[in-house]
Amino acid sequence: SSVCGLLYLYGRLRYFWGYSESANGRLAPLYFSAQILWVLIGFSSIGIFLTFSQVYLNVDLLQELGSALGLS
Repeated sequence: SSVCGLLYLYGRLRYFWGYSESANGRLAPLYFSAQILWVLIGFSSIGIFLTFSQVYLNVDLLQELGSALGLS
């Protein structure tokens, strides 16, 4: 998620550069930033779901997945 955060900041920087040049130059970086933002929202939703299941349901889904795949 930190890489996605850096990509989002880079997209916002490109948006600023495009904004200072022309109105059409800012559209592509705006769409890029929006896509990265959706990925970050997805990561946070998964984190909230995993925390909810661990705290309230007493099920650690990451540990279960790791043992099912033979990683732990």
